Amino acid sequence: MIIERWEHKIKAGHLEEAKNLIFSVDWGRPFRLFESEIGVMYLLSADVEYESMAEIEQTWNEIGTKPEYESFLKKWRPLLISSERTFWRPIDTSAEVISENKKLEKQE
Repeated sequence: MIIERWEHKIKAGHLEEAKNLIFSVDWGRPFRLFESEIGVMYLLSADVEYESMAEIEQTWNEIGTKPEYESFLKKWRPLLISSERTFWRPIDTSAEVISENKKLEKQE
């Protein structure tokens, strides 16, 4: 699994407009949207899960062909200060994995 994470710094006073705009588009897959609570204000972060980088590329190729996406971008760009896109691979933190790692450390 790969998580595509977008972090958008939004211009002051435009956070609700930015959230509503994100929710107005059919992105073709589920995502989680977060807004900052403490610290950097007017920050939105979106996480989207994929199975591969190829799936990410295919999804964005499909989104890019939708007329609504161009309309979205025209409204979205004036709301932004900056955006950052990163890709994350989850680390298994289940008790079984941690226990197994501890056993391997003791053997070394």
